[in-house]
Amino acid sequence: DFLASQLVASKWQLKTIHKLIMTSSVYMQSTAWDEQRAKVDRENKLYWRRPVLRLEGEAIRDSMLAVSGQLDPTMFGPGTLDESMRRRSIYFFVKRSKLIPMMMLFDWPDSLQGLGQRSSTTVAPQALALMNHPQIQAYAQAFARQLLPVAKKSLQRAVDKAYLTALARHPDPTELGDALDYLRDQSDLESALTRYCQTIFALNEFIYVE
Repeated sequence: DFLASQLVASKWQLKTIHKLIMTSSVYMQSTAWDEQRAKVDRENKLYWRRPVLRLEGEAIRDSMLAVSGQLDPTMFGPGTLDESMRRRSIYFFVKRSKLIPMMMLFDWPDSLQGLGQRSSTTVAPQALALMNHPQIQAYAQAFARQLLPVAKKSLQRAVDKAYLTALARHPDPTELGDALDYLRDQSDLESALTRYCQTIFALNEFIYVE
């Protein structure tokens, strides 16, 4: 009974701490830049703004799978070296002689040593992969196929659905106008939607936590 009561108390404490963190003013800070505050604390030591954080490689890939409707939610079981598998990236098997290229591009942890903190780099090959990687193109095509029936009825609704699905918000008037101008100018709607969906995947807003 004593151990059970201690466990309940510990769970309550964790929930309370979690709630305090999530509702704190620091946690809910915007990433927006404020020059007046920057003059006082340009290095953000007082946490007047939230640092912009890039998602881990696993989360980027998993998000593309989820948004495109391709994610296999099956849990447990063996890992794999098959880059085209649709389960979460945690199920990639780590083999030092055959690492997953896309994961390595987005700072997959070094399996040869223990790391206290993962690195987060910004390099040109990451952008090139988002534009040219066959697997990412496949995710974009699957996403486009979900939007195609809507787009045939209303391009505006399709663009709105794309933003809501990938970015959890509606497009602003400029974004909507640019998307409609592009899609209306293309002869092959499905191909145009595929390229458009891949563009959404490459947005900073998709791979960075704002």
